[in-house]
Amino acid sequence: GGVLMAARNVSPGGFGSTPPGGSGVKAGDHGAERDRQAGTLEMALLRTEATLSAVLDATEDAVCVVDNEERVTAWNRKAEQLWEIKASDILGRNINEFFSNLMVTRVARENTVVRGQYHQPLPGTHVLINAVPISAGGTILGGVSAEKDITEMVHLNRALTRASLEVRQLKEAVSKGGVADAFRPLLGHHPRMREVVALAGRAAPTDATVLIRGESGTGKEILARGIHDAGRRSGKAFIVINCGAIAGDLFESEIFGYEEGAFTGANRRGKPGLLEVADEGTIFLDEIGDLPLALQVKLLRVLQEKKFYRAGGFRPVGVDVRVIAATNRPLKNMVASGLFREDLYYRLNVINLEIPPLRERQSDIPELTYYFLREYCQLYGKGIEEIGAPQMAALISYPWPGNVRELKNTVERLVVLTEGNMVDAGLIPGYMQEPAGSDHGLKPLNSATDRAER
Repeated sequence: GGVLMAARNVSPGGFGSTPPGGSGVKAGDHGAERDRQAGTLEMALLRTEATLSAVLDATEDAVCVVDNEERVTAWNRKAEQLWEIKASDILGRNINEFFSNLMVTRVARENTVVRGQYHQPLPGTHVLINAVPISAGGTILGGVSAEKDITEMVHLNRALTRASLEVRQLKEAVSKGGVADAFRPLLGHHPRMREVVALAGRAAPTDATVLIRGESGTGKEILARGIHDAGRRSGKAFIVINCGAIAGDLFESEIFGYEEGAFTGANRRGKPGLLEVADEGTIFLDEIGDLPLALQVKLLRVLQEKKFYRAGGFRPVGVDVRVIAATNRPLKNMVASGLFREDLYYRLNVINLEIPPLRERQSDIPELTYYFLREYCQLYGKGIEEIGAPQMAALISYPWPGNVRELKNTVERLVVLTEGNMVDAGLIPGYMQEPAGSDHGLKPLNSATDRAER
């Protein structure tokens, strides 16, 4: 569809003409061979161009490719729609005739890579940009940028989120349980998040051991509780044990309990451990990677034999619990390093669920933001109705190293400090906002009004 500028200007016979003064069978053989090689090269170029053209047409990102002279060599269907410039009008021309402050030319000049950079090229238009230089043999040949139009997400998500929150609250009011209700606290519609929830829903009715992986603040405990609430043990105890928060010398007595007189200061009648408290329910072992090796052996025995011994005890205690474990550490690497038992790793890793970090599901940020906004407005008696598009854009582009937990705390801060019905731009922390004067993407030279008229 005219998305590529032809990069070849070679006829099949262009390499095969007989040299001046050349004649005879030998020269003819060489000429035929050159013709064959030229034809093969021409066919390879045709295939490459057809493949690249199909890829550009299939993607839903606006793609622009420039050469080392900043001439446009590719401009796909989505770019035509986003910028209202036809490929036939821009291909072969210098891109600076159409746009200023270009990320695609900047990455080529500086030999840098940009991933997921937010940009507002026009009032009311929001995009996320990926841009990389094109190089071969250490030589920069140009640059390519792919821009995802998130305008609809930023502008319409407010109304959609408000409506979904109202529906959610109504459902919660009449809810009588079930899988959908159990996982409702896991907000977001990103495909990776929905896949995690779907797998968790399939695992929930069983007693299979689940290992949840994810960075701190992604919601591992919320997912674990959802699995518990959606299963047959939902009416029983859900006991949380943070394996990194209990001192090593107390850990065994906390988990397994102890018998009368097991150690100095022990309760005279002994004490049941958390495993006994969780009997017929679920025990959630958070930060399982911090569990000492000596206790890993005992945990493995519980998983295999469904029984254990209290500290100072000689009588086995039977227990029926479902085990869900979570970690933000690379357990497989720890196994290789001898820091985590291989047999326990495979015993825990029956159902493996990985929650993506918030920076990898940016499309969920508006929904999460408005959910927390509503929650804290009710808590603090505030009447905040919306967050402006620039403020929301700053939240979307920020990488959120603390994930959903950090976003929730940020929204609480905004609610507490906001006066009026709209979040003030000055309340967004400076480190979450773009540096002043940084334009990241395609920015038309003409004004928005001129563009609309054109």
